[in-house]
Amino acid sequence: MPEQESIHAIELLQKKEQVPYQFNRIARRYDFVTFLSQGYLEDLNRSVQHMRLKGTEVLADLCCGTGKSTICCLNALPHGRVIGVDNSTEMLQQAKRKYYSNYSREKLEFIQKDVMQLDFPENSLDAIFMAYGIRNMPDYDLCLQNLYKILKPQGIICFHEYSLDNNLFSRLYWRFLGYAVIIPASALVTGSTNIFRYLIKSVLNFLSPQDFSDKISKAGFIDIEIYPQKSWRRPILRTFLARKPG
Repeated sequence: MPEQESIHAIELLQKKEQVPYQFNRIARRYDFVTFLSQGYLEDLNRSVQHMRLKGTEVLADLCCGTGKSTICCLNALPHGRVIGVDNSTEMLQQAKRKYYSNYSREKLEFIQKDVMQLDFPENSLDAIFMAYGIRNMPDYDLCLQNLYKILKPQGIICFHEYSLDNNLFSRLYWRFLGYAVIIPASALVTGSTNIFRYLIKSVLNFLSPQDFSDKISKAGFIDIEIYPQKSWRRPILRTFLARKPG
């Protein structure tokens, strides 16, 4: 069984468009998994704070999942609006169930879309937030180019993402966390490890902080900043900020 799941994780790396369907399978228990991750919400809030939002922006939270990141963004926008976007039907159902009774659609909306095929008008968003999402995209460069188009001039974009330094310690550290902590815990909570095995491998395959920063710059963004998260996440989890010139 572990061998089959490992092969499936490799297949997901090659067919990332299937990732949302895997999230459908664990959507009802996903919030409990993140609850067990010490500092999860604090990290998201810290990344949102780094954006230094004015509070009136229209922001898209891409790959929003069950909406935890969406609410972190909304809390920083007392006079703004957030659109949560995800391509997992079941994850969005959880988000709507939790938050739609508390907010009007003028303030908060969840929509199902493939982030690689967004249809927001060009220059229409003040800000974009994307947590744990860019490494699940099948084409990083094309995704960044598309996000650049829909962001307004002087708009800010934030990526909250696992990105390992090019050294042995970071990779061994992540492997230990993944296979000794994340996999056993996720199996216990959700009864499945497929998507979590994929997530571990996707982090190992993702770009280093410098390489990702270079791609952001290549897409046309400026004023790139990188902030490591705190505590045990410092070697592996970072906030990437950038602006669209204008």
